[in-house]
Amino acid sequence: MKKLNLLLGFLIGIMLFSCSSDDDSNESNQDELIGIWNLVSVENQGNDVTAVDCQIEQNIIFTANNTGTEKAPEEITQTPCDFFTVSFNWTRNGNEIAVVVAQEGTFLNEILLLTENTLEIVVTEIDGVAVPQNQQEIFKYEK
Repeated sequence: MKKLNLLLGFLIGIMLFSCSSDDDSNESNQDELIGIWNLVSVENQGNDVTAVDCQIEQNIIFTANNTGTEKAPEEITQTPCDFFTVSFNWTRNGNEIAVVVAQEGTFLNEILLLTENTLEIVVTEIDGVAVPQNQQEIFKYEK
């Protein structure tokens, strides 16, 4: 009986210490995503091109209520810069961010790198259709 109590105590201890809340890690990861991200460069097929001209002011904002906006130039080299802003809703599942833009569709993004100050994402699907790898661009942002 004493061995059974020790065994039960040991098993209960293992269960208590091995269980962790997955929600905690998702919340902290999501918190890292929330903020204003300024475009630094765009990489296509291994060529990393630094943001220039009007692109320097391009940004994407993720808010805590799962909405956001993206500000981008109409033309990269136009002077003065004219920008358009797109509003969206977003959800995150691990390293995937689904961005839904009204009347434009759903864009599935893969997070390649996310730290406190760095975000690298690539659009992998548009409305359920895979973006060919040779057309995928990696967008690199900093807070």
